[in-house]
Amino acid sequence: MVREFQYQGETFRVNAHGVPGHEEVFIIYLVDGEEIEEASIDRMTEENDTSAPLEDICVMLCDRLIGEHDIACASPGSGFAWVEGKVRAGVHSGVQDLH
Repeated sequence: MVREFQYQGETFRVNAHGVPGHEEVFIIYLVDGEEIEEASIDRMTEENDTSAPLEDICVMLCDRLIGEHDIACASPGSGFAWVEGKVRAGVHSGVQDLH
């Protein structure tokens, strides 16, 4: 799955491969559509809560990225929200569904 989301007033893109709880997850910080920074976790090999939903993993990675790169967020109090209409690709039953 490749999809954009908002967190703390900033735009990110998630690229997740695998099955829920056992996927490789990359998030990319976007500014004006340009890829600025990236963070990732391999949920198959790294310590994590495999029952946590993808949204929680995205937030965890965003918090890590924001802290490591001292990103001044536009709206620090705002939470996670998917950006509607920004699904780039989805995978279901092993068949890619391009949007």
